[in-house]
Amino acid sequence: MTATDERTSQVQQTAVTTPARPPAKSSWAVIGNDRTLRAAYRHCRQLTREQDRAEYALIQLLPAALRPACWALWAAANAIDDLADDRTVPPPERAARVEQWITALERELMTGTSTDLVRHALVDTSQRWRLDLSELHDAMTLVRDDAHGRRFADWSAWRSWGRGNLLPWFDQVRELFDKAGTPVALRLDTQEVYEEFLDGVRLTDILTDLSADLAQGDLLLPDDALDRYPKAAGDLADLRWSPAVSSLITHLSGLARRWVTQPALTRGMHPGPATILNTMADLLRAQLDAIVAAGPTLL
Repeated sequence: MTATDERTSQVQQTAVTTPARPPAKSSWAVIGNDRTLRAAYRHCRQLTREQDRAEYALIQLLPAALRPACWALWAAANAIDDLADDRTVPPPERAARVEQWITALERELMTGTSTDLVRHALVDTSQRWRLDLSELHDAMTLVRDDAHGRRFADWSAWRSWGRGNLLPWFDQVRELFDKAGTPVALRLDTQEVYEEFLDGVRLTDILTDLSADLAQGDLLLPDDALDRYPKAAGDLADLRWSPAVSSLITHLSGLARRWVTQPALTRGMHPGPATILNTMADLLRAQLDAIVAAGPTLL
């Protein structure tokens, strides 16, 4: 068992055993008896549990009534990522499929239903919690453009891409908490801390998926970082572990660890959301421990 798996298991156990304030309704009671709708949310829950155990464990820490909405949001983000990453079709077709998904969602938000299980749950989440999903449009179009490949000259360009992709989805979860009566307001002096935390989330994700991305010809790191270790980019392209690659991974893992360790982020925050963020940071640090420990097997 890796450090990440062990920490995830601990979080899952905590989610089961830690007493929490009883929500007004269970997950399924909130959804109601509509069989199609229940099937849609069940599908989203299954996708989350099977494809991202850590995220599923975090969602289990939420009040039960909020979990279906988070399953739907995660499944939607994952759906368009999968379309953009599908290497069985050429980049223009991948981008077109993401665009079709986005267009279908915008149409279905008007009609209130969808034949696609993930979008059906997402549309219901939008209506049920009065979420403005139009705020996700730019983030989703960034994913569409990812289908054509990415190259970042510097950290500034990398941050703009990463924050543009992640921030709107995280803001939807913050809005969900607000609508449920648990505000997650950020002080003005913590906005940059919050966004830097998301930089750490993105960098940890990239390092975790490095082998899979390289196999597809993607290297989602800025030239600024690669230039510090001149041979690293070529070695990574050849899937070859080398001293330059080792030094690069050590440097980036340390940077990600610093970014996700932000005590000021939860200062003054409601204890519920603060616990979620602190646990998320613990999981990310466990992932980074596993990345460093993996050494050559990371590739």
